[in-house]
Amino acid sequence: MENFNCQSSQTLMLVSKDDLESVIQNVIDKLLSQRENKPEIFLTAEETSKRLNVDRSTLWRWNKEGYLVANKVGSKVRYKLSDVERIQKGELL
Repeated sequence: MENFNCQSSQTLMLVSKDDLESVIQNVIDKLLSQRENKPEIFLTAEETSKRLNVDRSTLWRWNKEGYLVANKVGSKVRYKLSDVERIQKGELL
């Protein structure tokens, strides 16, 4: 079996409509079940930067880029623990 290195080449894959719908539905179901089973916890910018071992300016840049979106809770900036954990696991949105 051949490994594909997406950094150095482009790969075109043909997927049937049914297969694509099935994959999308599986992802949606998984995300919904995770959300239902776990109440959302919000972290401060300081807690988030410590967990991810990055500077607060990096959090600001990530928010601007949409990589880790900040949430306003009243006048405070907070980050979803689930989003922080996703980054720690190396998952993308």
